[in-house]
Amino acid sequence: MLAQKWDHALLSDPALTGMSRQQLRDLTDTLALHGSVKRGRPSRLAFPDQVLAAVLYLRVALAAEPLAMLFDSSRTAMHRTLLKIRTLLKARSIIIPPAATPPTALTASRLGFEP
Repeated sequence: MLAQKWDHALLSDPALTGMSRQQLRDLTDTLALHGSVKRGRPSRLAFPDQVLAAVLYLRVALAAEPLAMLFDSSRTAMHRTLLKIRTLLKARSIIIPPAATPPTALTASRLGFEP
């Protein structure tokens, strides 16, 4: 797998996540209270990155494969991460609404990928 350099500030941009960075931190803190249960293989992704990946998945419909590339993870591990965070969100009745239109910040060049 080729590790891509990605800009965390860009991926956590409110235009992509649909929430301020403080709201994203608050969401991460809320989910961390119940999401730190260790079962199975430990995740290579820090918990805040797991939450960010799930928010991007739900908000802008980024599939697991490009998310895995952005977060230097495997597709299988990203699927597990997305399931875990979606389960935590559902248990707390937290809904991440999809973006009405794709954010302009979501372009290959802005994310650091070359065509």
